[in-house]
Amino acid sequence: MAVPISSCPNPEVSMLKLAREALFGDYNGSDTVTGPISLYDMINSGSASSGNTYPAVNTSSEPNPVTRNGTGSLELTNVTDGMGTFTGSLYYNSDIGNASNLGLGDYLYLNEALSEVYCGPGNFNQPGSSSTTTHCPAGQNWYFVLNIVVGAVDYSKIGQSDACS
Repeated sequence: MAVPISSCPNPEVSMLKLAREALFGDYNGSDTVTGPISLYDMINSGSASSGNTYPAVNTSSEPNPVTRNGTGSLELTNVTDGMGTFTGSLYYNSDIGNASNLGLGDYLYLNEALSEVYCGPGNFNQPGSSSTTTHCPAGQNWYFVLNIVVGAVDYSKIGQSDACS
């Protein structure tokens, strides 16, 4: 199920639109949904307390949610965006392991719960160190880009990653 971002980070969300997306794949469509609408049924599939039967959610896709396996997050420290408006830590799924394993297609978040995305496109860098919380070794820098816009934005996804330099 996808919810379009209308005004990141607070998009308009409605149960009717979520139901349309789950049933017909069209969040802003005009297809008829039979009430009542149950979020439980939308997430878990079925029609236990809904007027429609909802399909199963794709449980193998990431991040859906990214912490579904309960392993949590790890920290990527000393990150700065190219505009100088963000300096601090980003977080990622702990299944990835050390920060040196991060690459194209991985997701970075603003909080440890992996629920707050970075909304705008951004060029970032991180100075290396001997810590497992940095991508590159000491004396080298990692440059990466989040949210490259190609069709639809995939918020918090690494779209470009340069080798350590």
